[in-house]
Amino acid sequence: MRVLSILCGLSFAVMAGYLLALSLGGLPLNRLQPVMSPLSWAMLALAALGAVLALRSRCEGWAPMLAGCGLFMACQLVAARFAGLNLSALMCLVAAGFALLPLMHTPSSYWRVAG
Repeated sequence: MRVLSILCGLSFAVMAGYLLALSLGGLPLNRLQPVMSPLSWAMLALAALGAVLALRSRCEGWAPMLAGCGLFMACQLVAARFAGLNLSALMCLVAAGFALLPLMHTPSSYWRVAG
C-alpha cells in the first residue's frame, strides 16, 4: 500500500504540473486532448486501482488515500472539462497531498526495517 501511495501521489503531482504548464502556455484544451489522453487515462487507471485497494484493505491511512484518488478522478473527469486548467491543477495537487498523507503517519520503525 505504501508503494501505491507513493506512485499515486507522484503521478497526481506530475499531472498537476502538466496542467499548470499547459494553462500558462495559453493553449486551448481542445488542441491538447489527443496529447493528454494517454497520460490522463493511465493515471485515471492508477487512481481507480488505488481507490479500490484502499477501500478493500482498510489498512492505516486508507481514508486519505481514498479521498485523494476520488478527488483526482473527479478532477480529471469533471473539472478538467468544465472548470479550466488552473482549478484542475490545484485539485490534482490537493489529491497528491491526500495520497501522500498516509506516509506521514508511518512510524519510524517501519522505515528502519523497510529502508
